[in-house]
Amino acid sequence: MAERKRWWVPILILGLLSCVAQADLVGLWQFDADVSPQPDASGHGHVGEPGGDVAWVNDPERGGVMEFDGDADYLEVEDTDLLSIEGDITIAAWVNINSFASWNSIISKTGDVETNKPAPFDLYTMHQDNGVLRAYIGDGAGSLSFGDSFDPPELETWQHIAVTINEDGDFFHYLNGEENGDGFIVADRIDNDTNVFIGSRADFVTNMFGRMDDVALFNEVLDMDQINTIMAGDFTAWGVNGGGGGGTLGDFNADDLVNAQDIDLLTATSIAGTFNAAMDLNEDGSVNNLDRDVWVNEIKNTWFGDSNLDGEFNSADFVTVFTAGEYEDGVAMNSTWGTGDWNGDGEFSSSDFVAAFTAGGYEMGPKPAVNAVPEPGISMILLSALGLLMAPRLTGRIRA
Repeated sequence: MAERKRWWVPILILGLLSCVAQADLVGLWQFDADVSPQPDASGHGHVGEPGGDVAWVNDPERGGVMEFDGDADYLEVEDTDLLSIEGDITIAAWVNINSFASWNSIISKTGDVETNKPAPFDLYTMHQDNGVLRAYIGDGAGSLSFGDSFDPPELETWQHIAVTINEDGDFFHYLNGEENGDGFIVADRIDNDTNVFIGSRADFVTNMFGRMDDVALFNEVLDMDQINTIMAGDFTAWGVNGGGGGGTLGDFNADDLVNAQDIDLLTATSIAGTFNAAMDLNEDGSVNNLDRDVWVNEIKNTWFGDSNLDGEFNSADFVTVFTAGEYEDGVAMNSTWGTGDWNGDGEFSSSDFVAAFTAGGYEMGPKPAVNAVPEPGISMILLSALGLLMAPRLTGRIRA
């Protein structure tokens, strides 16, 4: 009899665990590399598809950031259940705003364009040189409420902003880690299954004019200490390692895979000259080709030239790269690992063959777990042949 009375215990435990699991970092867009779409470092796959003339730039202070020109530039994130936040919420970002003449959207989830209401959240600066941050909640129709910050962020300088709203309607604004306004707002919060916009809204009128970095969205309320932690770029408490990427070494877009997308992100960061601690695989304080060596040789345990990442460098890889048709195509910086850029310069040229054949993996099969020095063989023969092919070019250049 006692056993029958306890049938509800496992259900209760599962319910409690479910509630705990729901508190999460649901989106983190760090903009560390010039790639499209922009990855979501939270691990939930909420990639940002660029729209308008939004551009990735290498900022002298922040490294990789997104730049919005104030004219319908945005990143659009496809709706998911996790993004449908109708309770506790925290929004945070680094911003460098050029003007308060118009509104500057940080992030929004609104209803249809006709109603143009928060559904269920919205955050932007006010216009007409006001500049205070206004956080909205609503149902996408008639019910909405908002809470303003005390002070606006400074113009033309990097500032960290954040707002938290709990399920009861208590809100706090933060500016550079300090409280910047609080109060109480109440409205129905109903998600309308619309997409999230970063840097604009569904109306494409409320447009960011400036730059943004480390845009973060949580379905929990962070306290001041946590706000200061993420302001410093530390998201490890939410499973994001060392300032970018997921929990798996070498997985920079947090999709739980270590694949070509990750080596391409690493290459883009190396070319840009920006720093991402998660990509500093040899821990020398910079991101460069030495980190690519670690990724290829140690993390993937494969060969340079293995374009399809099946663990071998062979003729199948040549089929892959030549089918892509990017060999010395004259299009600047358009090549990736899978289309022949093995040396990490963004191009597919004879230099990539030199890098691949020098590594000595051609037709050697899978790389052994413990690296062995390859015997001179077909790789060296092909490398020598490549040298002969390049010699007339080089001689011609010298004579010229």
